[in-house]
Amino acid sequence: MNNKTTWLNRIRARLQRPAAPPEERRLGLALSGGGGKGAAHIGVLQVMQELEIPIDVIVGTSAGGAVAVLYAAGFDLAAIQEVFRQSALRRIATPDPTGTGIIGQRRREELLRRLLGDRTFADLRIPCAVVATDLVSGELVVLREGPVVPALLATTALPALFPPVPYGDMLLADGGILNNLPVDVAYEMGAQRVIAVDLRDANADFSLQPEENDNLFARLMFAPKQFAVAQRALSLLMAEATELRLQQYPPDLLIQPDVSGIATLDLTTPEKGFAIGAAAARELAGELIDLRLWRKGTQLAAQPQPARPPRPPALPAYRRVTTPVTP
Repeated sequence: MNNKTTWLNRIRARLQRPAAPPEERRLGLALSGGGGKGAAHIGVLQVMQELEIPIDVIVGTSAGGAVAVLYAAGFDLAAIQEVFRQSALRRIATPDPTGTGIIGQRRREELLRRLLGDRTFADLRIPCAVVATDLVSGELVVLREGPVVPALLATTALPALFPPVPYGDMLLADGGILNNLPVDVAYEMGAQRVIAVDLRDANADFSLQPEENDNLFARLMFAPKQFAVAQRALSLLMAEATELRLQQYPPDLLIQPDVSGIATLDLTTPEKGFAIGAAAARELAGELIDLRLWRKGTQLAAQPQPARPPRPPALPAYRRVTTPVTP
């Protein structure tokens, strides 16, 4: 066999060799807590659907966790808006027999079980996690296995308003206490790039006088000003903690809807938050499209690459619930 034949055989073998599989690209979405402000997440998701932005991982805290689970379970956005209305305080208020909250869990749990039944995280269409705070150990807890209803009760258990949720050997409360925007959790779940929706409103005006457009039930139920002061103090602490975490674990795109005009405890008008979230996302449509192109691997060389924030050398330590737990 001459050199020419050998060379041709090598070329044929290379051409016949199966192509290397394309690099798997995973795009994550992290949704912050915010109570009634969380309806803005639904508006952001609407724009992402319009722009055909794929979501490979979705995580959230508190209201963001509720939106994440419902979306991952396949609920359409109109149905998720209706869940917000059904969750209004006047609909779910019952006495708390434990004495550790103002409102008991019974009606909240009934609503979630009607919606989600016995679904587990494994049943969801998109890999999903929510975060909670263990009041016993002081640890951040990531819930991504087992039944979703107890996990949702835990991640949304705002201290003083709702009682903490017994979960195995833990006593879980709102994840926003320690991590209100879990970008790091999205990375830990395998996302290579992350879109984050931040509903902080620490700069909003604060007053102990109820506004005229406040929800009447909320005004009557929380007339004692101690609750307003405690809620404000908690929101300031959470805002500062979120800022520090974003510096450590920056997302590739940060969407910050202006939700300062929406009361945390008002879930009666989700369409207002929806419109605000959609408007904020549309302002960043170009950046969202860049991430879609990256995700699909269709970027042209001439196209600008999405910014790559520096990554920390290691993710934080937190407790992962990796096996189903009977609450």
